Formats: sequence, structure tokens, C-alpha cells
Amino acid sequence: MTMNHLRLRVTGSLLTYHPPPPNASPGISIGLLVRATISPITQQTRHKSWFGWGRNKSEDTPTTSSSDSRSLLSFLKSSPKTTPSAQSTLPPVFEKGGLASTSVFGSEPTEAETPSSVRTISNEEYLALVDPYRSTSWSWPKRFEARQHRRRGRLTRQMRILQTERSHTAKSHWIKTSVKKLAPLARQIAGLPLNDAIVQMRFSAKKASTDIMNLLGEARMEAIVRRGMKDGEMYVSQAWVGRGEYDLELSHRARGRIDKLMKPYTSITVVLRENATRERIKREKREKRERKRVWVHLPNRPIYGQQQYYQW
Repeated sequence: MTMNHLRLRVTGSLLTYHPPPPNASPGISIGLLVRATISPITQQTRHKSWFGWGRNKSEDTPTTSSSDSRSLLSFLKSSPKTTPSAQSTLPPVFEKGGLASTSVFGSEPTEAETPSSVRTISNEEYLALVDPYRSTSWSWPKRFEARQHRRRGRLTRQMRILQTERSHTAKSHWIKTSVKKLAPLARQIAGLPLNDAIVQMRFSAKKASTDIMNLLGEARMEAIVRRGMKDGEMYVSQAWVGRGEYDLELSHRARGRIDKLMKPYTSITVVLRENATRERIKREKREKRERKRVWVHLPNRPIYGQQQYYQW
């Protein structure tokens, strides 16, 4: 009995018998027995499922043996090291790209293009960088320019006075006293020469006179250094007081009672001017008095309709 080929199934393996070629020697009659591994026989199990829960998706698809679906020749030619799963797990290759044409970082200069020297900018350029809308929001320059155009470059009386006469304003710290006690001292030094006002506060019996004397001394030094005013030619043009906040103190009384005391704080402000300002004010008052007409008890107006005889 002639046998071309024979297959034997063993649990877990498949044995295939191939007969010898026809040109082989008659003494050799043993064929080739090749063993190929197959998947074991799977057992079908049934699980109970309610509305699709508890069912495995892999059980719905029938499993087939890969060794049965392909031939032995393709199985032998395939390399055991190269598998589809191994090819899919290879790390991806990243390539370095550049900036897009619409990127906001495309206009930045590189290190080679960065200038080595730093250019100083003017005040107008700095203000334009810090506040781009300064020209539209800050309207004072436009109003000043329009005012100068209407006046045709002519200065006002107040501008001419500020160009020729100097003044200095100084304010004291908050003195722990009331307005009622500090206001008489402010009226006392107003209109006096600066040195005379310092002497008056030096020998005054009031407690707040010491703070006012220190304020006048500091104001004199500031006027000499900052304004260029000369010592001995200054006087106190104005002096006024300002009310500040109150401090709370407790007063313990009899039988455990406690009263609240409100201690006020007050400041004083002085304005120093030169004697030239005082002389100008006196001259203006005198000229105004001279221009004033003489007062008469009857109005000085012409009389009309007077005749020599009666009109009836």
C-alpha cells in the first residue's frame, strides 16, 4: 500500500509524514516526520449574562489556530524574532522642526542678530512705550497749546509775577493741640518779617510756639537753598492752620468709671515771600486809591430841561 503523506494529531502537537522522493535509493524508505506546534483544543464555556453584562467580547469571536491557516512552508520561512507585535512597540522617531510663518516668535532676533550696543531713548519715546495712549488720554498739553494760541504767546499777569518773584511754602507735622490754641499764633506771625516772627515764637509763653519756631527755621533754610531767596529779605505772607485726626485717651474716674478723651492734632502752613512782593502790593494799592473818584453827595450828571420861565 502506497502512502503519499500522513498526518497524526497528538494533544498539543501535529505530526506530518512526507514520503521520500522517487529518485531516492531503494534502501532508504524512511520519510520525513515534521512536528509543528499547534494551539491546544479550546473548551467552549457558557456564561450567563443579563442585558449584555458579564459577557466577554473575546468569547463572541471564534478563535482559529494560526498554524492551521497557513502552510508549513510559510511557517518555516517566517523569522521567530520578527513579529507584528514587536514592530508595533518600536519607539516613534521625532524630527526637529522650525517655526511656522504665523508664529509670534518668528520676528525675534537670534543671538547673532542681536545688537551689541544699547541705544538710549528720549523721554518722548519712553513715555510712548510705557503709556501708548498718553497723547489721547492726557489732554493738558493740547489745552495749554490752544490757550497759548488764543493769547498769541502773551503771558498773563500771574505768569509775569511768578517769573520775577519767588516764594516758598512749608507745612509742619501734626502738632498735638487744637485749632483754637494754634490759630492765634498763626495770626500773630502773619505779615511779620521772618526773623521777627522767629523772635516772637522764641519768647512766647504758648506750648505750641516751639514747634512753630522750628518750622520757621526749617522754612528759611529751604527757601535759601531751593529757591535762592536771600536771608533778611523774606517775610511771612500767609499762615493758616489745618485740622487733623483725633487721638483717643482714657480718663479714669471714681467708682470705676472711664471717660474717653478726644485729643486733636493740628498743623500749620506758612508762605514765605520776598520784600519785593510786599512793595509791589503797596504800590498797587496806592495806585488803585489814586484812581478812585472823589465821593460827592449828589450824582455828577448833566441837567436837562432847565428854562428861564415857567412852562404853564
